[in-house]
Amino acid sequence: MVEESDLRKYLEKWDKTYWPTYKVLDVLQKVFYRSNPAREAFVEMCADEYVQKMTFDSYLYKTVVPGNPLDDLKLAVNTIGSLVRANALRKEMQKL
Repeated sequence: MVEESDLRKYLEKWDKTYWPTYKVLDVLQKVFYRSNPAREAFVEMCADEYVQKMTFDSYLYKTVVPGNPLDDLKLAVNTIGSLVRANALRKEMQKL
């Protein structure tokens, strides 16, 4: 019979293995699901080929794969630009 201690042991192993994945997903949710402009920026980010490659590789290998630091920096700059642009467009749309 499975005991509570067995489940805890299994969950500890699971959490240790998949913690980085869930942490990344948690950060994405907190950043990109707080407003409509943020969701628009998320859509733009997902159109990026590098993001698609990293997402596919992470899914394939069941872990957050390490990326190219330069490409990560480019992605961060583009994403910040998308967030700024989406917020500016929201203000323009509210004026109409």
